[in-house]
Amino acid sequence: MKHFVSFIFILFMFASCSSLDSDAKKAAELNKESLKYVKELDLEKAEKLYMEAQEIISEYKGTDKNEEFLQAYYKYLTEETKAN
Repeated sequence: MKHFVSFIFILFMFASCSSLDSDAKKAAELNKESLKYVKELDLEKAEKLYMEAQEIISEYKGTDKNEEFLQAYYKYLTEETKAN
């Protein structure tokens, strides 16, 4: 039973890290896409995407995962910028 509980805990940790990473990637992608719409002067679409990104980011503000999220977010934001 002790091993089962340990296994479940480890499984949960991997799942939460994966979710955090995918959330950070999604928020970065949304912000980059938002900036493209700003350049095209389509401010309504830009605002919509920006607000979606902010909604994801706000889920981590004030939590113990905020720092980890922001590191992943900035990593993806930088990678996206270098690719463009």
